[in-house]
Amino acid sequence: MTKKPPTDLRARGLAFWRGVDAGWVLSLDESVLLVEVCRLLDTCDALQEALNRDGVLATGSAGQLRVSPVVGELRACRLAVARMLAQIGLPDQTGATVPSPTTVRARRAARARWGGRDAS
Repeated sequence: MTKKPPTDLRARGLAFWRGVDAGWVLSLDESVLLVEVCRLLDTCDALQEALNRDGVLATGSAGQLRVSPVVGELRACRLAVARMLAQIGLPDQTGATVPSPTTVRARRAARARWGGRDAS
């Protein structure tokens, strides 16, 4: 790919960008997703830093302890990263790509239907 990374990336997003840039040639739509994945990785890091600093519990409006809203945001951020990575389809070390949520559901349904045997 060898394109210039977006200037707003932080350490983790920039490292991921460089790793992908060094190893794969992406289409235009995959490149757009890559930028968003890199930004989301940086967002996940910022949310994790907030949890590390402030803790998992927060004080509610009535003074009660409750789970910090950052926990849910971090979970959503990580899920979004996983979905976008599946859309890009980068291979892992074995050459296999990360399966999309639809593929995972289809595999589960096939296993359930065929009594645990893999449908492939």
